[in-house]
Amino acid sequence: MTATADNPTMPILSSLRRSLELDITPDQDGVSQARRINQRRIRVFATVFLLVLLPGLLWNFLRPAEYRATTRVQISPGSTELRPATPAVQVQAERPRTASELLTQVQVLTSRPLLEKVAAALGTAGMPLPGADAAARLREMISAEAVEGTEVVELQATGTQPEQLAAALNKLVDIYREDMKASYGAVAGESLAQARQEAERLAATVQARRQRVEAFRNASGGLSPERDENEAVARVKGLTASLNAATEKAAVAEARLKALKAGGKGATGAEDPTLANMEARASQLAEEIRQMERTYTPEFMRMDPRAKQLQTRFAEMERQIEAQRVTSRENTLQAAQDDYAGARATVDRLQAEIRSQRGAVQDFSQRFTQAKTLEDDLAQIERASREAQERLARLEASEKSRLPALSLVEAAGVPLKPFRPDYMLDGLIVLGVAFSLGLLAIWFVELFNRPPQAAAQASTTVIMPQPWGGPAAAPGMAGLAAPGQDAPVLAGAAPGLLAAHARPPRELSQEEVVDLLAASSGEGRFVLGLLLMGLTAEEAVALSQGDFSGADGWLRVGGAAQRRLETPAWMAGCRPSAIGGSDAPLLQDAAGARLQPADIQSMLACAAFDAGLSSAGSIDAEVLRHTCIAWLVRQGLRFAELGGLVGRPSPEALAIYASLAPEGAKLPATEIDPLMPALRAMGA
Repeated sequence: MTATADNPTMPILSSLRRSLELDITPDQDGVSQARRINQRRIRVFATVFLLVLLPGLLWNFLRPAEYRATTRVQISPGSTELRPATPAVQVQAERPRTASELLTQVQVLTSRPLLEKVAAALGTAGMPLPGADAAARLREMISAEAVEGTEVVELQATGTQPEQLAAALNKLVDIYREDMKASYGAVAGESLAQARQEAERLAATVQARRQRVEAFRNASGGLSPERDENEAVARVKGLTASLNAATEKAAVAEARLKALKAGGKGATGAEDPTLANMEARASQLAEEIRQMERTYTPEFMRMDPRAKQLQTRFAEMERQIEAQRVTSRENTLQAAQDDYAGARATVDRLQAEIRSQRGAVQDFSQRFTQAKTLEDDLAQIERASREAQERLARLEASEKSRLPALSLVEAAGVPLKPFRPDYMLDGLIVLGVAFSLGLLAIWFVELFNRPPQAAAQASTTVIMPQPWGGPAAAPGMAGLAAPGQDAPVLAGAAPGLLAAHARPPRELSQEEVVDLLAASSGEGRFVLGLLLMGLTAEEAVALSQGDFSGADGWLRVGGAAQRRLETPAWMAGCRPSAIGGSDAPLLQDAAGARLQPADIQSMLACAAFDAGLSSAGSIDAEVLRHTCIAWLVRQGLRFAELGGLVGRPSPEALAIYASLAPEGAKLPATEIDPLMPALRAMGA
């Protein structure tokens, strides 16, 4: 490979070197001085560059490569709570698992006892760890981290021996699983033993309390758990009910007696049937007398014997009624007094009997309360015993459901590539530092070795660039511009050098091509893609609709250099809308007319300015075509097959492109990439 292909900046340096040589005066002393200055600069740069580069590269490549192995496990800690058989209670017993439980298991994974077992297993397998404290070495190598929002733990091991790293992680997972099962078995066995002991202790307590209750009942004369069934209580309740009735009766008798003494209704003897009969007979006699008085005159009444007899009988009846009323009132009052006295005697007798029974009731109440307390205590102990039996049964039935689960999500494999260091990146950094320090050393040396000011400045001749491929172009052009830069303008050259140093079009870098395509869209990006595939502006505007097949990814170019080209996939989506059939222009304006090369140059200029490229005004269709040809030539394409991709360049241009081609045998078109990376990157 030539120096130009290895370093794109060499043509620029060569051109600048020739320009500087043209500026130097032709006297021998000046030439010698310039050579001495250049030699001094080269020696200073080479010395500093090598002094920094060689130790840096030795440090870089002598570092041992470190590998990293990774494994992932899912840890589901077993539930430490009981799970009842009934669904309702089971819902209450379930609880969400907290993040602290998983973090606890992460700490257990990197604990020293576990790492000591892993170190012993590695030593047995023939992969011992260096150093006396193998567990500490493993702790430095292995790290564990819980994946947020999941039950997954990621284990990483970093070291210089890939096989040892993978074996250490896999053995760590296996040993952790065995330890987890063993610890669970111990905890589960202890829990079952405790539950069984508690159930047996409560059953013995229930038996003792039941015997105590029975003994108390027997000692209390068969004390019934119901208060109403006791004879003393029943007697007191009956006496109390009788006392209430007797008190009410005494109150009624007392009220009646007071009413009789006050001359109320009862004092008139209204309840006496004899008095009532006599009053009825008197009323009948009075009615007969009034009937006769309505019939006869008073004189006749005084003379009539029957009338006299009736009046006499009526007067006698009234006297008898009055006497009977007095007798009846006295009898009623005496009866009321007798009733009141009897009611009061009954009340006093009942109160005396209740007082005599109060001691027996109090004694019964005390014994009943004590019996009730013993029965309640027995009921609580029996309930606790039943719960203990149920808990023991659930523990025995749910051991497997509470077993902690460890699922291996991803096993640790032997890493094939080093994790660090990045030798290439660090080497480039060392190279950059050495190069920068070399340039800094040159600047520092030249700061104290400034040449004297020249007495007179040499004449300067500015060479105007000529069109690429014109008659002034020569096959031996050495001032070819590097990608992304304009070709240098020769100064101080003789007129005869003009034809040999006419500069070619500018070559864009891949980054500039990406920016140019990104700044365009639609039809503009489609046109740029055509030019970057090696088409001239005239060939692009001459394309028809039938010349492009986006589905198949090919483009047919007509004219003097007919060829069939591969197109990137993204050009099918940017195909411009057209009017007409397959013979209609592929690139046309809104009216359906064929675009002109000036229209293409306008689209290209807009994209260049929008992309912010340097010297955007100098970018035209020839620049894009030249960039495509340079890309093909730099890959080592045979010049005989160049015409099948971009047309036939002129002999002068071929001489220039020959300086870009690498040394050695050239490659056929089937072994190179016809599309530059920038074109393919747009579809990624």
